Amino acid sequence: MRSRSGIGAGCPLKQLAAERERWLPVAPNVTGFFHDLHIPQWNLRLRVMLYRKHVAHESPKNFQLDLFTPDDGHFEYAAVATNLPLDLPALYAFICGRGAQEKTIAELKGEFALDVIPTRHYGANSAWQQLSVLAHNLIRSFQLDTLATPKPRSRKRTYAYLIRSMRTLRFLLIARAGRLTRIGGRHVLRMSHNPATEALYAPSTTAWPPELFSDWG
Repeated sequence: MRSRSGIGAGCPLKQLAAERERWLPVAPNVTGFFHDLHIPQWNLRLRVMLYRKHVAHESPKNFQLDLFTPDDGHFEYAAVATNLPLDLPALYAFICGRGAQEKTIAELKGEFALDVIPTRHYGANSAWQQLSVLAHNLIRSFQLDTLATPKPRSRKRTYAYLIRSMRTLRFLLIARAGRLTRIGGRHVLRMSHNPATEALYAPSTTAWPPELFSDWG
């Protein structure tokens, strides 16, 4: 179980946090502790990390009124159940790194129309979603073969490569000033001489037809 969760009903996590006297340092302004939690309703025992983050400003959104009362200090609380053999700082960094998937979901919805329901037919809508995911994966594969550069590894364990969004690729590769001409009976895309642009397009020549890049005059 590698999921971050809220503090659910029936679990004594609120009581554990309230009774805890010593919180161990995890990250800047973040403290936490481990606890082996037994949930009798599910006959389950979990290794849970509770952590709290000190917030700078007092505001209504920082008060988890259904979980804690506002007089417990300016902290935001969360709990993570895990089976990973990590210490407090490493597990906190790993959980923070999982937030990278939100960017992928946002791109799927914004650039590939995953959140669109085009018809009233289940099969057609399912096909639409599969095509959206396929287009997303195709763009990712294209970048891995051409533009993507390795990223330094970190405790957050996010993407191994620097992946650009479809919006960035659109302005970086497609929305370029050029002229489509016909030379020798074939269409040639002519662009102004620009070493930086040539260096940008050079890795892509293995994925696109080479005749498109045969004339940079």
